[in-house]
Amino acid sequence: MLGFAGIAVLVGVFLIVNTFSMLIAQRTRELGLLRALGADRRQVRNSVLTEALLLGLVGSTLGLAVGIGLAAGLIGLMGLLGMNIDADEMEIGWVTPVAAYVVGLGVTFIAAYLPARRAAGVSPMAALSDAEVAGVGRPLRVRAVAGAVVGVAGAAALAGCAVSRQTSSAASLLGLGVVLTLIATVIAGPLLVRPVIRVLGGAFPALFGSIGRMSQRNALRNPRRTGATAAALMVGIALVGGMSVASESMTASFDRQIDKTLGADFVVQNSNFQPFPREVTEKVRGTEGVGLVVRGRFTPVAVRLPDGDRVETTAAGYDPRLDEVANITYAQGDSAAALASGHLAMDRDFARDHGVRVGSTLPVRFPAGRSAELTVGALTDQDSAEGFGTQGGLFFGMGTLERYAPGGQDSALYVNAASGIGDGALRANLEETLDPYPQVQVRDLADYKQLVQDQIAVLLYLVYALLGLAIIIAVLGVVNTLALSVVERTREIGLLRAIGLARRQLRRMIRLESVVIAVFGAVLGLVLGLVWGVCTQQVLALQGMTALAIPWLTIVLVVVGSAVVGVVAALLPALRASRMNVLAAIAHE
Repeated sequence: MLGFAGIAVLVGVFLIVNTFSMLIAQRTRELGLLRALGADRRQVRNSVLTEALLLGLVGSTLGLAVGIGLAAGLIGLMGLLGMNIDADEMEIGWVTPVAAYVVGLGVTFIAAYLPARRAAGVSPMAALSDAEVAGVGRPLRVRAVAGAVVGVAGAAALAGCAVSRQTSSAASLLGLGVVLTLIATVIAGPLLVRPVIRVLGGAFPALFGSIGRMSQRNALRNPRRTGATAAALMVGIALVGGMSVASESMTASFDRQIDKTLGADFVVQNSNFQPFPREVTEKVRGTEGVGLVVRGRFTPVAVRLPDGDRVETTAAGYDPRLDEVANITYAQGDSAAALASGHLAMDRDFARDHGVRVGSTLPVRFPAGRSAELTVGALTDQDSAEGFGTQGGLFFGMGTLERYAPGGQDSALYVNAASGIGDGALRANLEETLDPYPQVQVRDLADYKQLVQDQIAVLLYLVYALLGLAIIIAVLGVVNTLALSVVERTREIGLLRAIGLARRQLRRMIRLESVVIAVFGAVLGLVLGLVWGVCTQQVLALQGMTALAIPWLTIVLVVVGSAVVGVVAALLPALRASRMNVLAAIAHE
């Protein structure tokens, strides 16, 4: 949650810097008059910072109110998803408003500091000239050097993540690489404006004639402004892209793992994976058409390993005929050795990392203080160590589990049909048996895949909802920038209208400018997001999720959605521009 809050804050910083920079550009003459009348640099700077703090105060108050409303809404949503949370019990401590105002005022002050310094540097001679001409500014050489340095460092971190064999170090390098490449793209964004927008808007002149040509040039005329406007949208889309690649890869990996390991005709499980009463097991065994039932039961354990580590994890217990309902690949040993009394099996990589071999004796602590010395009978070579347990992939025979953790309930039943009965008939019989237990469900291979996908989707929907807030903020930023741009170009717009540009053509020009800026941000965001997603998949691969999947449909929808965002963001600014009085606009300074 803190990470997503940081994303929103980062987007807000981009918007504040961009807004104040544009305001300073528009008020150059005003600020120059203040200097001519005797105001010194410090006074001008302080006036801008004071204005920023007042805006921050208002924004923090509104943000606090909206945040409380969103919290209540999220609590209600989680309640609908089955989480036992009551919105009436929501507490708002003193830390919440304090943090809201500290962050809001602090971020606003920091974001406005550079524009305030720029305002303080305005010469009194600026009072005698027109406002700053859009597109005129310092060369971008410093940005090029800084962006290249930070970008190389970020690329090196992501490359290190891709080749690392340790999950912890890979995850750390991933986080560092994401931050650095994001910063590098923001810094170098204005440098990318001209080459990328020339491509993205290249068809505008052919499709829309002179209106298309002007809209493309308007987006090109001030690379700093265009880059800053697109940056806010880029951050949200980059994270959506990265999460989409990661989630698609997770789903593909789980599907592959299920196809490889699950050999039972049906799996009987509680809908929330919790254990069910023993009578369910007995009734399933007595169901007509059932040929084999292998029980699966889970228990928390703590294992002392030869390298001195003490690992707390969840281990599984299974009945002896496990090979008939599951396809397990062993590096050493077999199911008979793994399920023998006083034995256990674990993942080969986990064993190697902790100095465990077949024949090693490990102290294992079960619930209620029971302890045992178990012998490693087999090492598995599954794609994922989580196929039949959690960390380490530990499992043993049901006899061993019942000896040291008696009285447990089954969590899964792996069921094969008896000879001569079809899957459809057996499923109907099982569903009839389980009708008194609505939480316990029968699933085949396809159902089991869908269950895993649904579990991933619940998390992703919450993530996408939070990221959607950041994108909404970015859209507001595009609206704000276009509105300020229209004000800045009042005289220019008046001249265009005076020489014959129709209201409809003016609105189209502003819409096309908005679209190309939004798509520019989307393209940068998707490139970043795909790189981040691929690197995230490399971290997941260390945990056995080795499939890489690119959500091409999502990518296409994001690009199309960005164009729609551009159109929507331009509606009000375009309407305002088209309603300007031509003579008043020409006389505007």
